[in-house]
Amino acid sequence: MLSSITIKDQTTNVIQWAASGSKLTYTAVAVGLLVALILFRLFFKSVAGLFHSIGFSIGSASDPAVAAQPGLSSSSRLKLLLLAVAPAGSGYAAYMLLPMWFPTVFR
Repeated sequence: MLSSITIKDQTTNVIQWAASGSKLTYTAVAVGLLVALILFRLFFKSVAGLFHSIGFSIGSASDPAVAAQPGLSSSSRLKLLLLAVAPAGSGYAAYMLLPMWFPTVFR
């Protein structure tokens, strides 16, 4: 069990870590979150759509007839994969490329 002192210590550590970031770090995180939000709204429309996609991609794996139909389970899995990979990749790309594109702002 976590005691209140441990929770306070962890909260203090998180706040100190967040305060020690640079403009480049905050911008890269914001770019990743923006890409995640855009993809989420484009692919799933709501939280219910996300749960439906997760359930369909897992549920179709047990039925070989459904899994064999082209496009049914693979599109759900591809959407979930893109939602997991694209925001992290765009945040990393922003972290690497923004100093080259805007050297006066991020140096």
